[in-house]
Amino acid sequence: MKEPIVAAAAALFRERGFAATSMQEIADAVGLTRPALYYHFRNKEEILESLVEEITLKSIRKTLLIDAAHSTDPGEKLRTIVTAYALWILRHPQHFAVLSRDEQDLPQRARDIQRQGRRELLQAFSHVIRAGIDAGRFRVVDPTVTTLSIFGMCNWTIQWFKPEGRLSEEQVAKDIADLAVSMIQRPLLSKEATHDDVRSWLAVLKDDISHLEHSLLRTAKSG
Repeated sequence: MKEPIVAAAAALFRERGFAATSMQEIADAVGLTRPALYYHFRNKEEILESLVEEITLKSIRKTLLIDAAHSTDPGEKLRTIVTAYALWILRHPQHFAVLSRDEQDLPQRARDIQRQGRRELLQAFSHVIRAGIDAGRFRVVDPTVTTLSIFGMCNWTIQWFKPEGRLSEEQVAKDIADLAVSMIQRPLLSKEATHDDVRSWLAVLKDDISHLEHSLLRTAKSG
């Protein structure tokens, strides 16, 4: 019974805000009496904490499991975790909208869970990106900035995605993941490139130099 309660509360919190929503309204939304609702949750702060834990902790677990179990290819690993994260948001828009809108008004424990979870998720994504850079598969980019940019693409779907629209959740998640990977993959010469294709050669050469500098810095730090 807790899941439908949290889902109904999320919709009300998104529409009216956490502070303006009462336990009676949440009970009415799921067809329960107030005493029955209090059997599951002591107050709306506890409902909100459950919502934060559901979204934040499951996002982290999904990402870490994929990171540990998926292919060693950095591009495919990044594609998989971005797809999973985007789908998680697309399928729980009310929950994420509440966290985005009311973060400053969250009770302290819920705020702590949210911020800690966001840090851990940022670290998990950054780890995959950093590993791809070190392996020579990704361009030398700032992993934190890149991760936050990916989060931005995923989180913004709350504002524009329509389930009844022309694209499915799966297609949108796939497109976002493709964009995330393509924006940091190292430039490669196509089979059709010729010696006269100066721009392609220069792009590859510049990236090779960036990776050489990156490798030298890593060696210097480790030494």
